[in-house]
Amino acid sequence: MDFSKILKKLLPVPKEYEKLAVIVKRHWVTFIPYAALFLLLAALPAGGYFFAKTYEPQLLATVWLPLIFVLGGSAWYLFALLLFFTHFTDFFLDVWIVTNERVIAIVQKGLFHREVSQARLYQVQDVRAIVKGPIQMIFGLGDLRVETAGLGHGEFHFDNIPAPNEVARRIMELVEGDRKYHEEKIRLLKIEETPRIIDSGA
Repeated sequence: MDFSKILKKLLPVPKEYEKLAVIVKRHWVTFIPYAALFLLLAALPAGGYFFAKTYEPQLLATVWLPLIFVLGGSAWYLFALLLFFTHFTDFFLDVWIVTNERVIAIVQKGLFHREVSQARLYQVQDVRAIVKGPIQMIFGLGDLRVETAGLGHGEFHFDNIPAPNEVARRIMELVEGDRKYHEEKIRLLKIEETPRIIDSGA
């Protein structure tokens, strides 16, 4: 897998030295209710036509009722497809990315609205994995809360992701590594800024 291409497509302003560590999307099981709703909506016009043909066949002999079925069914299927595509877009385009530099949340809200939030790893204060309810326990998914100290971020929500405890552990490893790197960098800068006293021996 070419991670550089993924970074260019997903990351806002990718950096050359930035490395992809974690990509998380919502678990597929969370989309099942929307798929079931779409199938139900798709079956209603066919069910109505079958009911009329079986129990009220004389209605179909009229001129206006078949026309109503065609026009109404077309509008109904258009509505069902639009509803399905909207939920699928939200499900498919929601992605959370963790690199060796930052945490990024890309959240799709509807067809034409996308929010991108990000915070540096050294701003992360706490990572919590939450597993609640029988569905999450059975399928091994859960929610992740990443609390940051940066202004305007507050808390990142990773909802219904697979293996939340493993993702939380990996994020904390990256956070600790980034903090050690910055602490060492600050220490070296302080050493460089410390004035040196040269004793000439006079």
